[in-house]
Amino acid sequence: MEKIVKSVDASKWTTVHSLMFASVVVGYFMWGVISSIAPLIYPSINSVLFLLTPTLAALAGNLILSFFSDRKLGRKVTFFITMTLYSVGTILIILASVLSGFNTSSLAQFPYILLIVIGIILGEFGVEGEVPIMLSYSAEMMPLNYRDSILILGPNFDNIGATVAALIGYLTYSLSNSFTIELLALSLVAILGIIFGIVIRFLLPESVRWLMAKGDISKAEREANKVAKEIGEINTQTQVKDDTSLISRYIFLVIIGVTQYLTYGLMAFTVADYYFSSSQTPFIIFIANLGASVSGFIATVLVRRINTRMFSLISYMGGALSMIPIVLLTMNFNVGIFYILLFINMLFSEFSWAVRTLYEPVLMPNNIRAFMIGLVRIFPIAAYGISLVVTSSFSLLDYLILNFGLWLMGGIASLIWYRKGVDTVRVPLEKLEKK
Repeated sequence: MEKIVKSVDASKWTTVHSLMFASVVVGYFMWGVISSIAPLIYPSINSVLFLLTPTLAALAGNLILSFFSDRKLGRKVTFFITMTLYSVGTILIILASVLSGFNTSSLAQFPYILLIVIGIILGEFGVEGEVPIMLSYSAEMMPLNYRDSILILGPNFDNIGATVAALIGYLTYSLSNSFTIELLALSLVAILGIIFGIVIRFLLPESVRWLMAKGDISKAEREANKVAKEIGEINTQTQVKDDTSLISRYIFLVIIGVTQYLTYGLMAFTVADYYFSSSQTPFIIFIANLGASVSGFIATVLVRRINTRMFSLISYMGGALSMIPIVLLTMNFNVGIFYILLFINMLFSEFSWAVRTLYEPVLMPNNIRAFMIGLVRIFPIAAYGISLVVTSSFSLLDYLILNFGLWLMGGIASLIWYRKGVDTVRVPLEKLEKK
């Protein structure tokens, strides 16, 4: 059994790994596109309940799909379930756009709003529920020399998907002044991504570590042979100082998850909906996610040069510090300066997201990895849903101070982790496992 795992970790990069990476890329890209739909068309609906719809679906998806992926379905089968969900959801959204006669004023009316809401629920259930599975699959199957870079670079395509969606939203709304045309354009992009994903995922191997956790050693060996065609040298850490328990890991991940998920969601999406005009909404979302996208590539390089505890500290403390000039800007607000400061803040937001995607899959046990990631994620998602309601009556200053406080909470947690936590870069999963 140990030989099988070592062959996966020590494998040189192959075309199969390229397919696995492409699968992860398209999944996160779809997440970015589909998650942007509700915030982008919010001005045409103008209801906080509409923004809550994706949140409730995300909670269910993270728990239900991750649970069945660990227990029975595996990673590959779950991918096809998630793609089916967001395929049907996207088709319903397209149907609403067409049946409404491309009339923006009709979007908030029955039955079009019902089709859109059901479409978003199915889409978010699928794409959000896919996240724990994609993180697990990447950690379990990527060669150790590439694992940490893939765990940052792959999720960054969520930001890229949101950036593309916001740019499409900005251009289509600017040219047509129609939220319906904007919605249709976003849905067509989603359809293209789904087609690409279906083709790729038919060719994927099942997770070797998941098969071994289920006791199917013979199939695990066959799947390992598909990826480990040529073995190379592993640049691994052999000495791992780790005094953490599973519960302390879980608490740390929940705290930094709440910080990152809320600050990203509130500053990259909701601030545009609550405090700016309809024409500015897509551009603010574009600027925010462009900053996060750029930062993802920087983080991929940076993680190879500093340990994960220091990377965590820089990310969350930097995020807190970057909020200070944004708060001060409210004294004499300038939208151009706001764009620049938002871009900088989103650099640190992506760094903190990279910390999460590095830690979440590798700090959890093999047999319940996806479900534990889902359990971590329910707290940030639930807290974000609550914050959407609470902050809808906030002034802009109160809203920004809340974001600063959230960043500070993550900064304190990362400082404690820096003193007592564990570094995980290039450490095999089996050496990090806590029962």
